[in-house]
Amino acid sequence: MPKLEHLAEPEHHWIDVNSLEEEADTLYRDLLGDLLAAPDPAQPVDVLTVLKTKEVVEILEEAADAFETVANTVQSIAVKES
Repeated sequence: MPKLEHLAEPEHHWIDVNSLEEEADTLYRDLLGDLLAAPDPAQPVDVLTVLKTKEVVEILEEAADAFETVANTVQSIAVKES
């Protein structure tokens, strides 16, 4: 991967991606906890909205995981190329 040679200090990019993915994990768990927590009895629960929101949050978490996988793969390639 010739373009990796011109990337200055690539390690901080991988560290940033891993940090962002960890933050996404935390946000995912917190949001699911809030979303699925026992509702306020005075407020009706819109089950369809809860399910749609849960689906979107899960897709975003999968995307964050995929970014981490890409970063790890590029890091492995860079190490092998050096």
